[in-house]
Amino acid sequence: MEYDLPLAEEKVKPHQVTTLHLVCALGFIGTGAIIAVYNYIIPLWGGALLFAGVLLLGLTIFKNKWVTSKEINPFLRIVELVIALVVAIYSAIQHWKFPTGMFGALSAGLLFALYWERRAGSTLYVHIDDSGLRLPVVRQRALAWTEVDQVVFRFGTLTINTADNHLFQWNVALPDFDNEIFEAYCSAKIEENRPKRRNDDW
Repeated sequence: MEYDLPLAEEKVKPHQVTTLHLVCALGFIGTGAIIAVYNYIIPLWGGALLFAGVLLLGLTIFKNKWVTSKEINPFLRIVELVIALVVAIYSAIQHWKFPTGMFGALSAGLLFALYWERRAGSTLYVHIDDSGLRLPVVRQRALAWTEVDQVVFRFGTLTINTADNHLFQWNVALPDFDNEIFEAYCSAKIEENRPKRRNDDW
């Protein structure tokens, strides 16, 4: 038998997307202001960076739904990434350690966000079959039945207790199968595989 349980929560939450836009905006504003006031070589670039930060901050606050939409957000992320990379590279050339580190870390975060947010809206599943359980977005992606102590699915919440005392829990969308049959199947697989555990797993 096979069961696919879709998770109810979103993979990428809107407030996470908004927060990174705000971090970029504040980073651009702070750095742009410092460059515009204290750097006599590139004050116009500092002014441009300050303007970009203020514009991004205003859009994020007042046009948040538009900024975080699937059509606009990837474009803004690329723009933010280009700006952050330019500042990081220029800072490295000038041997400015703090802005190099700050914008290098911001660039890495933006690269990850581009990858992660691209998958926004896709549904995550817990897949359960005769070979074991496949889990979403955790370090240990797969569990064999020998590693599982209990599987409980009640009131829209799936709880998995493992033999090494780890607990996994997710809110799950309404399934198209009977809870009792599902739990009975899981209990049967656990008991069937219990003799196969190592002695120190009992």
